[in-house]
Amino acid sequence: MSEQRAERFVALDRQLEAAVERAGERGASVVVGESEPVDLPPDSLKTLHKVVHALAAGSEPMLTTTEAADFLGVSRPYLTRLLKAGKLPYRKKGNRHLVPLTSVEAFKTERDHKLDELTALAAAEEHLGIR
Repeated sequence: MSEQRAERFVALDRQLEAAVERAGERGASVVVGESEPVDLPPDSLKTLHKVVHALAAGSEPMLTTTEAADFLGVSRPYLTRLLKAGKLPYRKKGNRHLVPLTSVEAFKTERDHKLDELTALAAAEEHLGIR
């Protein structure tokens, strides 16, 4: 990672850490660069801070099963079944399963692509009068 990019992650990490501290139960508004403020709920803010903190430290961000399930929009038990079936890699730390963020992103991208293909296929069937 370039030094300039690493410095930006460190600065963003500090900004998010301060936002997490002042957020409490209501969440906080976060501004990145010159963008518009984004209101984040407390859990999303903590997850974002965790990811940026890992990037600033130069390590791969790891998500808990709850965070990964929220990212994918699925239940935690369903995500756990995906892990056990080998659909996503994970590491155990004590009794916790930690999932690499890059793997979760890749899984979501592939899943979304498959859903788009199925939607297109259903539309083609509809258009042809097959269904």
